[in-house]
Amino acid sequence: MVATTKSRGPSAANAKQALKKRKQKALVKEKAKNVEEQCRKKGGYGKSMVSIWDRPEGGIEKSPAYRKMITRCQLDDKGRPPRPEDRDGAPLKGGFPLDQYPPNVIVDGLRASWLPDDWAQVIKNTGPGGSYLGWMSPQGKFFYHRCGYPSAMEETLGRKLTIKDGLNGLMRNVRKIVKPGADKEFLQECLSPEERKHILPGDKFLFGIVSARRATTESGQHDIMIIEGHFKQVGVKPVWYVDADSLQDYKNLGLDAKVGGKLTPARNMALDDAQKQGRVCVQVSDDISKWTYYDCEKQNFKGETGFTKANKALLGVKKHIVSPLAAAQFILAKMRSDPDKPHLGGVFPTGNAAMALGGAEYGKEHFILGDFFVSEPASKVRFDTKMTLKEDYDYTCAHLHAHGSVMRCQRMFIQVKHCTNAGGAVAARDTAGVKEKQNIAILQEKWPGVFSINGRRKAVAGSEVVMSWKRYGKKEANVEKPLKKVLNKPLKKTLKTTLKKTSAKPTGARSVSFPSSAILQYTKKESKVEYLNKRCKQAHGKSVENFIGMKYQDGNGETKSYGYADLKYDIAGGRLVMNKQKRS
Repeated sequence: MVATTKSRGPSAANAKQALKKRKQKALVKEKAKNVEEQCRKKGGYGKSMVSIWDRPEGGIEKSPAYRKMITRCQLDDKGRPPRPEDRDGAPLKGGFPLDQYPPNVIVDGLRASWLPDDWAQVIKNTGPGGSYLGWMSPQGKFFYHRCGYPSAMEETLGRKLTIKDGLNGLMRNVRKIVKPGADKEFLQECLSPEERKHILPGDKFLFGIVSARRATTESGQHDIMIIEGHFKQVGVKPVWYVDADSLQDYKNLGLDAKVGGKLTPARNMALDDAQKQGRVCVQVSDDISKWTYYDCEKQNFKGETGFTKANKALLGVKKHIVSPLAAAQFILAKMRSDPDKPHLGGVFPTGNAAMALGGAEYGKEHFILGDFFVSEPASKVRFDTKMTLKEDYDYTCAHLHAHGSVMRCQRMFIQVKHCTNAGGAVAARDTAGVKEKQNIAILQEKWPGVFSINGRRKAVAGSEVVMSWKRYGKKEANVEKPLKKVLNKPLKKTLKTTLKKTSAKPTGARSVSFPSSAILQYTKKESKVEYLNKRCKQAHGKSVENFIGMKYQDGNGETKSYGYADLKYDIAGGRLVMNKQKRS
């Protein structure tokens, strides 16, 4: 008898359960909205101000505050919230007894990162019929404000509240993200017996977190302690490679921090430290909050022009939410069991899992994102210190050149803030995109043919790239002359001139195929995809020059910039034609 391989496609049962949860969440939000609207229409309590001792009509469970609380909790299969003592807003120790709470106060499902262990985060009903967030002291006093008023929390306590006050609550939240036994189940189910032989314990890895100037802001401290908490749960102490000026700020948070310098020198220091210790280097961004693996074989989405089918399939895929240690163990096991023996592995570079399901589970010549990667200690490849941005693209190419392959696990995803954070690599960017263009020019000169400009990304024109290793050396790098001239010049001298010289006008074959002055006409030939029809109608009567770069919404509701690839696609589909006569 021939053994059959178990299918790893989407499960109808999983999809049904996911849809049920999604519907439940939507209904809970809708009910909360309706309850508050009805309460306000009735006039609430009939007065503008009410105390925590004013009992809501019908009891707390029929009030807006209760319905608000439910939207902020993880509900069970029957739509019920956790018990008050199990909610995130409950005190971790001590606190005012929950069974003695006033009738107009209920424990919240969320908790501020600065709230002391013996305080509770609560919600109360307001006089007009709404709800209000507040805090309950260990003595049973309700506080409306954290600071700024004589009766506020910090003024009452006589000190500023910080992330250290709420650290235990933050750690409790982290423990809820990765369930007990999740890592063991993941590695058992998603690695073969042969691959599991390559699982290394935590002390065989050096987890290096490159960070800068983020330990003094509350949001930065929150992100830092979330990721530190993920490692703490699995008994790992990461090393933080930080800037000299911020070293003490990071140490004050209880972190194992050392001066790493700027971005690429810090990355190289982590690689060198791991090599000296004979450990595998795993570099981690300082703002990751979750690692998720989707256990699914390649799906067939042939003929699909959007992500509707892929998103539907994603609902039925079993997912594993794991620790950073398990994610690194998995990637390394895949690397070491692969016949090509890649020395670098990583995760899918975006958070959109639907984009990956139609592709191979593993990529051998793909870009490895710098936010989370695994590097073998035997590799001598290092980051190019001339690069201030996009250094992970160069590092990927250097690995491909030195070792022949990489290992991108295209079902492993990380949840990050990316470009919204203050400090770190974000501080090296500029709104005009000049620094990105300077680094792109370096990439194109070092790796001819590999990098082309990505005109479909929501960014400054010419500041994002597409990587294709199979094109390496097959043609000259398409580096714009103005960028070549500014590579070794100070940024201040070139910021204005580069913007003036770098043109968005088409060159070469594009200028022949799509003349700038040509007028676009909508043929009224309709596509089954509605957003394509809308953007073509929008193009009608405009010149190519004026319409390239215009904004439109794709099938997922995301705002995109119209590029030459879009124009070529719409003309090929018969929806647009060009009148090459100039307008009078």
